[in-house]
Amino acid sequence: MSNPKDYPSVDQQPITQRWPAKHPVILKLYSFGIQNGVKIPIALEELQIPYEAHRVTLAESDVKNEEYLSLNPNNKIPSTIDPFGPDGSPIGLFESSAILVYLAEEAGKLMGNNAIEPWLDTLERF
Repeated sequence: MSNPKDYPSVDQQPITQRWPAKHPVILKLYSFGIQNGVKIPIALEELQIPYEAHRVTLAESDVKNEEYLSLNPNNKIPSTIDPFGPDGSPIGLFESSAILVYLAEEAGKLMGNNAIEPWLDTLERF
């Protein structure tokens, strides 16, 4: 959905029918413990963002079911729902790189204040 204001609340998300939200006010993570699936929980821990994890395996019964596809049409992990995203509106995200950039910007950490700051440590090593 292009407008976050149009995005349904967490309790109205089809995915919560299969993976019910225990804490509707914190970020929901739908992932599995493989290489691509652990990037987001590592970032969430580093950024100290509270989240509720839901195990979504790579089985077709998980990633290709109607509820999961309602959040991530690419049928891959990870995916997230932030109940208080931009302007306080819920937003669903998928693709690990998009989620990582979103989390860093939301937390105001890891990205730096300009285009060169995130790379300074790396550049100083050379």
